[in-house]
Amino acid sequence: MVAAGMGVTLVPRLSVPADALTTQRRRTSDDPHIRYLPIRSEDGVPTPSRRVVLAWRRSFTRYEAIAALRNAVYACELTGVQLLT
Repeated sequence: MVAAGMGVTLVPRLSVPADALTTQRRRTSDDPHIRYLPIRSEDGVPTPSRRVVLAWRRSFTRYEAIAALRNAVYACELTGVQLLT
């Protein structure tokens, strides 16, 4: 429906192609009906955000797998991501 010009949708910023965030018109070259617009607060209200947590059971025996996943996430250079310690 979005591509047909009959709807809108919200997508996480990480799902938006990097070139769509840097272009002045914020459009993809593939489809003229799709525009990526950032959510901005005009009255000081915080913009929507989410917290993603990596959690596991104490009895999980493969700590190396968790450490590898954590290190892979830390190694990514993702725009708009704030790492919490």
